[in-house]
Amino acid sequence: MLDPMLVGRGNWRENHFATKRFVMARLKAAVLGTGSIGDIHLAGYAASPDVEIAALCDVNAARLAEMGRKYGVEPSHLYNNYRDLLKHETLDLVSVCTPNVFHFEMASAAIKKGIPTLIEKPMTISLDDARRLRALAGRTGIKTMVAFSNRFAGPNYTAKRLLDRGAIGKPFMIRVRYAHGGPYPGWGQSDWFYKPALAGGGALLDMGIHAIDMCQFLIGPIRKVSAFVRTLRKPIKVDDNAVVTVDFGPKIKCLGYIECGWTSGPGFGGVEIYGDKGTLILDVNRGPVHLHGTTKPDGTRVVECDPIEVPPGPSHWPLQMESWIRYVQGKKTVIPVPTVEDGYTSLAAALAAVESSKTGRQITLR
Repeated sequence: MLDPMLVGRGNWRENHFATKRFVMARLKAAVLGTGSIGDIHLAGYAASPDVEIAALCDVNAARLAEMGRKYGVEPSHLYNNYRDLLKHETLDLVSVCTPNVFHFEMASAAIKKGIPTLIEKPMTISLDDARRLRALAGRTGIKTMVAFSNRFAGPNYTAKRLLDRGAIGKPFMIRVRYAHGGPYPGWGQSDWFYKPALAGGGALLDMGIHAIDMCQFLIGPIRKVSAFVRTLRKPIKVDDNAVVTVDFGPKIKCLGYIECGWTSGPGFGGVEIYGDKGTLILDVNRGPVHLHGTTKPDGTRVVECDPIEVPPGPSHWPLQMESWIRYVQGKKTVIPVPTVEDGYTSLAAALAAVESSKTGRQITLR
């Protein structure tokens, strides 16, 4: 803050430069892809007093102009080609929010320019590309994060803290169900979600990869995968439903199962974790609870249900963006941010599920 003793003293030039010494420059951000998820990233940047939205890129000229007006970006800083943007703009951070197939080339280009980069999930659609991107981030040391937004939901990171302190004992089973009716009209600027060449996959890479990340965030690394990945209802060329079973290996001694889909109506959505001493139910519709058994003096067994107290604060997308900005600034975050390593291992498990579905075999992850 400006020293109040400086205000009103001396001439304008002295006060002006005194002020500049105490005011830090804002981080300059750019977003590549201004569709619905890009809008969410932009809202997060716009909400931060530490960030200035410096540039936008989108192949859709009308959408680009609309988002430029919405977020106060001058036409001279609106681009149809991300290479031009990276060439002409001086940036402190960038978000990659395009269709999945472009994540690797855009994120790689930004990292090579030395720009901290936030990549929407899935990190890439190819495991080889994910491996190369992981190596690039490691070699350059540029801060890179994958947008696994569900980690930042209050009930989820609170459950992680409860697990870490043994609130339900050792977990032996986790269930994750992330399913809805699919990308609704207007969420994507086109039907690219349903095109294998652009999306790389369907519900599994869209919803299921969030579920896989939650399994690894809450329990640990997945070691074995078996799955059914199917197109059951929608007339599309990618999967609309998947069921995946996971094994966390002999050290953790926990199993899990995942259901994800684009054809679901109302029903349970969220995470259930069963441990030796209790259960955590993170129902997105009814709220999170902790179930645990107690024995009365007469020997009868009862189950008690306690609401999980979630710290007040922003919801998952705003907290994700706030955490990303703090991470770039070198400040402490509510939870550790998801890294390219997390992006790589989650993609490896998702692609192993696809392989399992095709071959009918259980796949062991390296």
